[in-house]
Amino acid sequence: MAPVALTSNLTSPPGPPAKKNQAGIVANSGIALDSEGDSTPYSATSTAVSESGEAQKTLVDESLASSRSLPGDNGYFTNLLASSNATTTTKAGSTIFGSAIDVLEALAVQQSQAVWIYDDASEVGFGRRALKWAEEGAQGGEKVFALQTRDGAGLELAGYSNKSSSSGKISVFATLATLPYLLPSLEAIKGDIVIHLASTTPSATLEFTDSLYVPGVLKSLTNLPSDWDVVFSAGSDIVDSASKIYGSSGKVIQVVESTFSGRETLSYKFPSTQSTEGAGFDFTNKDAEEVYVLPAGSVASSVAASLPASKGLLTITSLSPNADKLSAALTGEKRKTLSIVASSKSDAEALKAVVLASIYSASSSSKAVLPAFKTVIAASASDLVSAPTPVENTKTISFFTAPLSPLPELLAHLFLSSPTLKTQLAQFGSSAARGVKSILSLAPASSPARSLAVNTAADVAWVSDANVHKFTDVLANLNKNGILVLELPWTEEEVPVKLTRSEIIKIKENNIRVFLLDLDPSCSVNPLREQAAFLLLYTGKQKLPQGVWKVLDAFHSGNLGREPVEDAQAALIEVTPSEWSIPELEEGKTEKTKSVWEWDALAGEAGIVTLGEEQKPAVSAWDLAARHLLFREAFAVPEAKVVDAESSGLPGIAGLRPSMADETFLVKVSENRRLTPQTYDRNVFHLELDSSGTGLKYEIGEAIGIHGWNDTKEVLDFCDSYGLEPDAVVTFPNPLKAGTMESRTTFQLLQQNVDLFGQPGKAFYASLAKIAKVKSEAMTLKFISAPEGAELFKRMAEKETVTFADVLQRFKSARVSIEDLVGLIPEIKPRHYSIASSQKAVGDKVELLIVTVDWVDAKGKSNITCSMTCANVFRLATIRSMYSIPRCSHPWC
Repeated sequence: MAPVALTSNLTSPPGPPAKKNQAGIVANSGIALDSEGDSTPYSATSTAVSESGEAQKTLVDESLASSRSLPGDNGYFTNLLASSNATTTTKAGSTIFGSAIDVLEALAVQQSQAVWIYDDASEVGFGRRALKWAEEGAQGGEKVFALQTRDGAGLELAGYSNKSSSSGKISVFATLATLPYLLPSLEAIKGDIVIHLASTTPSATLEFTDSLYVPGVLKSLTNLPSDWDVVFSAGSDIVDSASKIYGSSGKVIQVVESTFSGRETLSYKFPSTQSTEGAGFDFTNKDAEEVYVLPAGSVASSVAASLPASKGLLTITSLSPNADKLSAALTGEKRKTLSIVASSKSDAEALKAVVLASIYSASSSSKAVLPAFKTVIAASASDLVSAPTPVENTKTISFFTAPLSPLPELLAHLFLSSPTLKTQLAQFGSSAARGVKSILSLAPASSPARSLAVNTAADVAWVSDANVHKFTDVLANLNKNGILVLELPWTEEEVPVKLTRSEIIKIKENNIRVFLLDLDPSCSVNPLREQAAFLLLYTGKQKLPQGVWKVLDAFHSGNLGREPVEDAQAALIEVTPSEWSIPELEEGKTEKTKSVWEWDALAGEAGIVTLGEEQKPAVSAWDLAARHLLFREAFAVPEAKVVDAESSGLPGIAGLRPSMADETFLVKVSENRRLTPQTYDRNVFHLELDSSGTGLKYEIGEAIGIHGWNDTKEVLDFCDSYGLEPDAVVTFPNPLKAGTMESRTTFQLLQQNVDLFGQPGKAFYASLAKIAKVKSEAMTLKFISAPEGAELFKRMAEKETVTFADVLQRFKSARVSIEDLVGLIPEIKPRHYSIASSQKAVGDKVELLIVTVDWVDAKGKSNITCSMTCANVFRLATIRSMYSIPRCSHPWC
């Protein structure tokens, strides 16, 4: 079924011009389409590009770095997005696509002698990019230092400022939650310093909230030492305020609205420093007699977006405003009534004192008609004004994606170049949904500013992650007559089966159109196909118009090609909800309600938290091994049966692998006798295990699991060729006792734990393909892991019998550290054997009958199964029922 052209509900705004300098626009003031949707944003009267796609105007500063890789290359889309973001080397005047926080961090690193970042700030995404620059060794990264938020947190800062011989500015990134720890030391801090305080903090439910309006915060900010100035800023004013702060000297605290508008991806000109001083306030509807007074922040921005004409808004941007200007704005022939808005009476009184002090210190204050004051206790804009009226011709799209999906940012960058559009992108991560909700707003350039919240109503809901859809109500904020795009591995027939009963009811009641986008998510150019599919919906065309095609091609520097667009055109189909039946709810059962989106994680890579992240494998110092010996209770295998090492001459059980929850026994090989003649081509041998003193019991018909080790020489040879230090200590989580760690040498880990000489699966090749630095090797690895490479994969597995070690040696650019090897290569699994004896007859013995399988591979190398290696040395053994014997993990067994 071919794509069905959308109505003007989606195609009303002007279309996206190009981000790169190869495409341009046709200037025109028209915005809306006719009611029939016959024209498109790419018609001759469009504000975007013409159907011919002729370039007429450069929209992006040519100084921006461009991606030299091609679609499909590793990191292509990441590099493409990064080329438009602020960095430590961005020049003033360059066009930036990013958030105000991104620009602020880059400016701070450029203009400071030292940048200090407290951990509670980085945890809410404030100062995080600066820390990454430091980790990557980027220019200016050596000036960035990480600090802990704790009692006395300001003492180190005070000591540094007093001892520093440089006269440069010190920048600090913290949060309002850090402020109480800094307050005792502020008076001792010397020199030129700015402390940026993010207003974002986690709530009691761990969701991100704005803390500027938490009771007591404003009062604390008004009681700072007299030589400190406090500046409030939100949205684009964050960048403007920062340019003024870095253009002057002194001690400044900048409270940054980092919860909503400060995080939105917008278009900025990277600022140069300026020494001009502002008035310290903004006045909206200055002729109104009733005026709300608030510090600049999320609540003030929301009030401004919904402010009725009869009300005024005085937004305080500095606690030291220009007295004459403020007095002139608030006094006159008619007395104004100032409603001091705060979350507590003490905060309101503190803000009122600031306003009164400014009025009284003004040169004309004695003749002025002073305003009347009243206190309004409110914590949100809804307590003051009604919800904002939807902006005409504004279209909002909600994307529900995996954490690393680049699609929302790619589309935002594509649209941000248009001078006739106001494009905003806000992203909200969720640990519960394990994904990201991105809200893209497209509005006429003249539209009033509005902040995007996590529950902003949307015209389109685009779902591309099945796990997110499983737990999230993706229709919660979708408008009536909206559009639902399901980019999921479903067939058209499966859609009504996969959707819940309540989702089908809502789709039918709200007349929601449903589109299915059948794309292969593993395709390396899938984000490019997603862009093309979105533009098909945007233009309401079954085939991408020529002008739009050229715009998208220019965005990717001429590397679009036909295949991704044709794939998108073929994959986008509209399903018919009217044909669906509403499933009956079984009697006595209730339908599980999906959750609304909870914003409790950062977007992108920063929001990905692996369970036990702090317990990832890591190369450690030798002293950690000593700690394992000294504090055995923290690391020992709990309740393990141990043979007395002194009496038996055997090593302790804690010295052997693996650590496992099953009952384990340390036994000795008492006999290993070949049963077949030496001239016979197969080695069948009798193996006898001595279980004396272990308490091992078994019945006839049971099996024993023997844990084999890799050959010592082969492990040492691998360490030598791979550049690993055999005696280096590696620490990794204890699988038996949560919160504890095990330490092994690299040699022990590769010999006893990691199945280094086992057969790799396709997932291993796919993982290496992502990190291979040589393009040819990456393509080969990707081919082997793909369905098209099935024949090559089979040949390598069956004829060449390649091992994990062989693959690592063959593809040398896919270098993996020993820490990552622990996660990429599975553990050695036990080889299970049927027990050939009866304990009632032989006593404390276990007798086995084993055959050795050996062969010469395609390279002439002799190989042997794990049977012989498993049986020639001391091993741990586990009893298993013979009716459920797992196969050995080695491919040749």
